[in-house]
Parts: sequence; structure tokens; C-alpha cells
Amino acid sequence: MPVKHEGRALSRSSGGRRGEANPIPSQSNEKKDEMTQSKNVTLYCREGGSNKVYQISLQARDGGWVVDFANGARGKALRTGTKIATPVAYEEAARVYDKLVREKTAKGYTSSETGVAYTNTEHEQRASGQQPQLPTPIDESELERYLLDDLWLMQEKRDGENRQVQVCCDGAVRGINRKSLFVDIPVAWAQDFRRLGPCLVAGEDMGEGFEAFDLLEFAGQDLRAMPFIKRHNLLLEKSAALAPLPTLRVLAVHQGPAKRAQLEALRARHAEGVVFKHRDGVFEPGRSDLQVKFKFVESATCIVVRRNQQRSVTVGLLDDAGSLRELGNVTVPANAQMPQQGTLVEVQYLYRYEDGCFEQPVFLRQRPDIDRDAAKISQIRRVKRKSVGGFA
Repeated sequence: MPVKHEGRALSRSSGGRRGEANPIPSQSNEKKDEMTQSKNVTLYCREGGSNKVYQISLQARDGGWVVDFANGARGKALRTGTKIATPVAYEEAARVYDKLVREKTAKGYTSSETGVAYTNTEHEQRASGQQPQLPTPIDESELERYLLDDLWLMQEKRDGENRQVQVCCDGAVRGINRKSLFVDIPVAWAQDFRRLGPCLVAGEDMGEGFEAFDLLEFAGQDLRAMPFIKRHNLLLEKSAALAPLPTLRVLAVHQGPAKRAQLEALRARHAEGVVFKHRDGVFEPGRSDLQVKFKFVESATCIVVRRNQQRSVTVGLLDDAGSLRELGNVTVPANAQMPQQGTLVEVQYLYRYEDGCFEQPVFLRQRPDIDRDAAKISQIRRVKRKSVGGFA
């Protein structure tokens, strides 16, 4: 049932390894080499009873560049081959690589490991003008305040990618990522969202499904100035009236004593965390103090400094001066694609040593939805002081 509250909209004005971290030289070498970097992609396709995988790589060999591939049934030995038998110049190999990727995606292959078919929109990677609202992080010491205050409602923090879905008046359905760029979405999503009519819904891309937490526009009306609780109740009402919508789930809102009970239940099942939202808060694009997030485990968005010989990468973060500092190595699981140098990855960690590296880092996933300048060392909230053995 919707949580029933009344109230005016509230705006902001109303309410690794142990060791020393090493600075990395400037990125001049990276920029010099970025036009001749190796590339690789793993594509998936699932339709009918088939579940296929197609791997494509652009790599240096014998003084030139080649494009190799491997394909077959997922989970079984793949057939391998090459599209370029004799190494050629990088530009020529890159054209072959890009053409092969286009051909496979046109046949229904996708970079999503679910193998779900995606829409193919001409607007992909164009600016949408729609920014997401991003909650401000809090730590354990601040948690009690939000649990006790009935003005703050709670939702589970899901471990997906921030996504808005826009349904236009002509029936076109588009995804919008954290960078405010249009992106393709699963075809099944488009079919479900079209039933809602013109709207803009905010939520998390969970792969096969979409988990919605806010409604920003509906039937031509801008709802951003409406209190959050009213927007959420309207989202529940409209989606329930069209049930079932197999790919769309609305995240529940918890209030009062139920917040504490739900938080402990989420912690027990190792969920990512929770988000507290002011019940009367308006939608504010960008970082907002009308929403705060608490994560049960710490993680950071890091830059891949280099790929190592084994299945691991060295990661780093930008300090206040903009220099890249190494924070140790992290193993990349066998079922995850090896990230390229310079890409962003999410790394879970126990803590970071003061002026040192991550302790017990765990590779979570790549983060193509976040810009490089977000990979700052200031995002680290759990630091262990080596001199006293305690935490900052």
C-alpha cells in the first residue's frame, strides 16, 4: 500500500596490499597511446533455446594489429579464429573490429551478460538534458538520526546502474544513464513502459529488470516540485493499475519502526545499503542533501592504472591535486571481462591504510556510467591509521 503523507514540497533551502600509496606520473603517455590501444568486448545472445557468446579482440601482434574472435555456446569451449591473418596498421584493424561489433549487435548480441535484446536508438550517447538526483553518503554514526526521524523515509539501495526511462508522446522509449546520455534499453522494458504512456521514471538498471524509485514526469505533467511521498505513491498507483509489468518493479518505501527492522533484514542478507529520502523533498538534479545513502560495505570507483600478467589490475584514485595514486591490486574474477587501462571499476574494500593501499579489495564490476573525475581519493570513508591501529 502507498505510504500516505501530506505536506508541502521541501527544497534544500528549507531543510590491496599494505604499503605506501605512490603518485603516478601525468597522463601524457596515456593520451599519446590512446589512439592505438588494444580493445576487447564480450557479447551475449539469448533467444529461443540458445545462449551464445561472441568475444572480439583488437590486439598488437608481430609489429602490427589483428582482430581475433571466439564464439560458441555459453559455458562451453569456444571456437577461435581471426579476421586478419596478416597484421595490418592499427587504423585498418580498428575498422574491422568496429564493423564486426556492429554486425553482431545488429543480429541481437548485447554486452549485457543476461543476453537480453536491447533497443537500437539513433539518439544513443546524445545528451538528454536529464540529470539524476544523487544521494549524499553518510556513515554509521549518522544512521540513528534518520532511523528515528519520521520525516525521513527509507528505500533499499540496489546494486545496479542509475537509469531513467523516458516514454515520449510518439511512443518512443529511451534510457538515460548517470551521465545524462541516452542509452539503449532491453526491448522488453520498452514494451512495459509504453503501457504507462508519456512519463519519466527514475530507478536502477538491474539487467533483465528495472527497479523504479521515483516518478518525475507523467502524462505531460512535471512532478519534480511535488513532495517525494506523493510522487512515489503516484508511481505505485499507475504501475499497479497496469499490472502485471514483468520487467518493472517499484521499490517499497519504509517508515517508522519498520525502517529499523528492514535495515537489519537487508544487512543480514548482505544487501548493498539503504537510501533515506525526505518525505517532502523535491527532485533536485545532482548531489542532494534531501536524500542520503548508507552502504553496508564500502566500495570506491577506481581507475585501472595497468593490467597485470595474472588476472588482476592495479587501481588508483585521484588526489586533491589531480595526481593518480596507486591503491594496490585487485583480482578480476574469471567470469568478468578484463578491464582496459584507464577504465573505471567499482572495488569493494575492508578499509584503506592511511597513505596506503586497500585491505581485502574485491572487484565488483566496470563503471562505464561514471566519469573519470569522480574517481577521487576523497570518496574513501574508512581509513585505518597505522600508527595507532584505529580508524579515522
